[in-house]
Amino acid sequence: MKVFRLTKTRSCTVAVLFAAILIYSGGELWQTLTWPPFFSFDETLEVDYVYQLTQGHLPTFFGGAQFNPLKLAYPYNVQWRYQHPPLFYLLETPFFKLGDTLNHPIRGIWLMRAFVYLLGITLILVSFWVARWAFGRSSKATYIVPLLVASNRCLPSVVFNYTLATLWVALLFGCTCKIIRTFPRKLSSSTRFFWVAVVALAPLTRLSTIPIMMLCCGAVAILMIIRHSQATLRDWLHLVILPVVIAVLSSSWFYIRLHRMSGNFTGSQPAWSASHLGRTTDISLLKAITTASFYKNSLAQYHNMSSINSTRYGWLAVFSLTLIPLLLGVMAYVRRIVSNVRQHDQRNGSLTENALIILLCTFAFFGTTVQQLLFYKQDGSDNSVYFSLISIVFALTIAAGFCQFKKLYRLLVPAWLIIHLAFFMLEVRIKWPFSTNQPLHGSGFVTHALVFIGLALVGVGTIMAILLVAKNANAADTLTENNDNPKISKEQNEALHTNSMP
Repeated sequence: MKVFRLTKTRSCTVAVLFAAILIYSGGELWQTLTWPPFFSFDETLEVDYVYQLTQGHLPTFFGGAQFNPLKLAYPYNVQWRYQHPPLFYLLETPFFKLGDTLNHPIRGIWLMRAFVYLLGITLILVSFWVARWAFGRSSKATYIVPLLVASNRCLPSVVFNYTLATLWVALLFGCTCKIIRTFPRKLSSSTRFFWVAVVALAPLTRLSTIPIMMLCCGAVAILMIIRHSQATLRDWLHLVILPVVIAVLSSSWFYIRLHRMSGNFTGSQPAWSASHLGRTTDISLLKAITTASFYKNSLAQYHNMSSINSTRYGWLAVFSLTLIPLLLGVMAYVRRIVSNVRQHDQRNGSLTENALIILLCTFAFFGTTVQQLLFYKQDGSDNSVYFSLISIVFALTIAAGFCQFKKLYRLLVPAWLIIHLAFFMLEVRIKWPFSTNQPLHGSGFVTHALVFIGLALVGVGTIMAILLVAKNANAADTLTENNDNPKISKEQNEALHTNSMP
């Protein structure tokens, strides 16, 4: 009987991940086709970064783009992307060479985009692993997280470094949650090694990954302070000191280089931006906080900001897909902590673990919000893509919110998926690429077929996910039912799952 339940659970896992991959693949196919190669100068600069690495050097701001095969017109000959760390571009280098991008730029860029797509698939798979450690068990919420991650419309389908940074934040969260759940008795050497590697490379993904990295390291340090009687010097060395030191050593050269070139460690060029782009606005932080459009745009994680937010349905999309689900998630977190506090004498370990993980999500969300507000107040963009960095935090919180209701979640999750699909189809209607003056106007049969295949994949994946939630909910919770083991009491079964949420 136990083998049957485990097999059923594994089948449910595979089915959910497959549905998530279908949703993501369809959205990516639609988006990458409607965004032709080198359509954006930003993508041209990303490819140029890779090209300059193949020439043996990093790009510079005033050096401009050295690889512009389509001769795109741009009023300023500068390399915006020079300030980004090189890890993503190093990983793209083999695809640049494999596609012979120098001589066949279109073929090459499709291969480079394929690598970004593979990063997205990896993110979906990793998100399930993260959810298992964040929630402390295989629960309903664990199976919802990959669907939410796959539904994020801010993951790029072009050669941008956001997906790698988002993946790395998920890895940081997963490792941190696993350490919190297993330290010290069940923490394996392989986990320690993987944690060191993930932290060490984090600063080389994006600058905005560094605060998340420090937050995760801080959570591990707090855990060991709380459990000081069990934490040895070796633990402090392997889990806190060594990862941070290696991270500094691996990336300090790059940020020192930025400081030498720009006068700051971020690589920004405020004087040039002020004189050429007119970025002289510096509104008060209070005004930035109270600007409604900032939240409307930055929280547009699950619909296309540029097309939907300009319509009368913009706020409806933000509230139904992001804000209300996030509020439900906050409620779930509060309920979990209150429940653990009430049973403190029985679940001391659970209280510590759940509190640390909830605080980790909370600080990551509000820290990212503050970071973007500071950028926005200096005339920066409120683009939702910047919040995609913490896609895993959105997914964990929303999944916890839906699944706190033991029966109602079977309605909430399908309703959310249907609303998500509806706004995706609205985006398709607004941005229909074959219309006059659209990028695919006049395209042939193959392009038409691929676009319709992408739309079909999103639809099939959504329907499959809804059916899984509606009909196979018990399979998703097989390992956590109170009658898992009929030979022990209900109270003993509950004790097996104390380290869990929601």
